[in-house]
Amino acid sequence: MQKALLPINNVQTQVIAEGRWVEESFPQDGKKDVVIVIPGNPGVPQFYEGFIKSLNSKLPSETPVWVIGHAGHIQPPKDLEINMPSNKEWDKYYGLTAQIEHKIQFIRNYVPNDAKIYLIGHSIGCWFILNVLKDEDISKKVEKCYLLFPTVEHMADTPNGRFLTKFILHIVNLLLFLTWIFTCFPYYLKAFLIRLFGIFYGIPAKHVNTVILLLQPSVLKRVFRLADEEMKQVKELDHNIVSQHIGKLWLYYSEKDQWTPISYYRNMKAKYPNIEANLCKHGFAHSFILNHEKEMAEIVGNLINENISKA
Repeated sequence: MQKALLPINNVQTQVIAEGRWVEESFPQDGKKDVVIVIPGNPGVPQFYEGFIKSLNSKLPSETPVWVIGHAGHIQPPKDLEINMPSNKEWDKYYGLTAQIEHKIQFIRNYVPNDAKIYLIGHSIGCWFILNVLKDEDISKKVEKCYLLFPTVEHMADTPNGRFLTKFILHIVNLLLFLTWIFTCFPYYLKAFLIRLFGIFYGIPAKHVNTVILLLQPSVLKRVFRLADEEMKQVKELDHNIVSQHIGKLWLYYSEKDQWTPISYYRNMKAKYPNIEANLCKHGFAHSFILNHEKEMAEIVGNLINENISKA
């Protein structure tokens, strides 16, 4: 597994690869298949390390799996002296539309023109994927999109959406202040508090360092602001893009997901009877990367293998 910060849309962005690194050349002959994971919010790639490691083990050895973080969701270490664009240029670098362009640029810069792409989206990452498909040059290369717990419509109307808009977004300044205090603690105290919190909220100990990366005021501020945009902009499902690419879409819903209620699954199936929309039978949570990453990787890995073998 390799990880690095790469400049994408002028923002230093964390990318993690299992298999071939993103800057390595592909062989001239043979298949060129690439799997790209687009996270939910927060878009911190380390949360997906176990998922892409398990996923890569299910795929042909020459097929890399890359996960790209969201712009601004990883703050470069201070010793690197990397300047991040100001939040004053939010729409250009960090907003929803900018995040779409960010993913398009990554694909243009690092995926060979003759490669076949398999996109995996989680939560808002699924909405990004639907919008990436509007780029005709990229959509031609995309073989399949696996949309896991897809928040692609009416996010503010969901139970979690209502809780976020009516409560959490009103206390963001308080949360940022508490986060600033948290950053002043020594590492061992931070780790202890996160492990203690994780016992009650199902966060495995292996994610302690990832949570510490997330709990920085500059990062958390962008996470909340992006979430606010999601509530305001992710409304009606983009029926044009779904209809146009229905054969490339595979969706996975949960019965108990507070971000994508089961009614959204039923509406999708009613509107598009032939779409590959599936209801989880295993009780996976929306945040599957915390406790069911291996199981989810096996499901998606088997599907990708099927598609690669047919190509």
